Amino acid sequence: MLIKGYSDFSLDTPGCAPGAPVFRAHCKLDTDVTELFPYINAVALDAEYYDKPHYIQFTLDGVRCALYPDHVAARMFDNREQALKFFGQLIDFLNDLYSKKDSIVPNHKKYRPVPVLTIFKLLPQTNCRECGFSTCMAFAASLSKGETALNQCPELDNPANQNVVKLQSVLS
Repeated sequence: MLIKGYSDFSLDTPGCAPGAPVFRAHCKLDTDVTELFPYINAVALDAEYYDKPHYIQFTLDGVRCALYPDHVAARMFDNREQALKFFGQLIDFLNDLYSKKDSIVPNHKKYRPVPVLTIFKLLPQTNCRECGFSTCMAFAASLSKGETALNQCPELDNPANQNVVKLQSVLS
């Protein structure tokens, strides 16, 4: 067993939605879990493993959480009991992963999002809306998150276009 428990539990409303009826929870783990990050990256839903700062985001039982070496933050709880139950499930998940890590191929690949402005500078910047977005900046933000594809923009249909080549390189 790697993790025996946690401390410093807190519950608050997200800064982007003060007074909202949902809560964000935090706690400090009793041990450093850095060694589990590549294994979480290999098995968890929507995992994004970051280098700076060193942490991993993933979804567990429908809850999005950010796991740092010695603490965790998770969001979208209706109440304290729900958050406490989730932290128990998270610790069980991490301890189970620790016990099975010899049978899991770790994924050390780090998530490196492409800055929205880097993408935007290579777009036509016509705000034509033919891609389904209201602006080229909104399209760039969606590309940065991997939520849409270059071929959504009709002006990027020429594979010989230097900006298309650069965008494909930047986004791969």
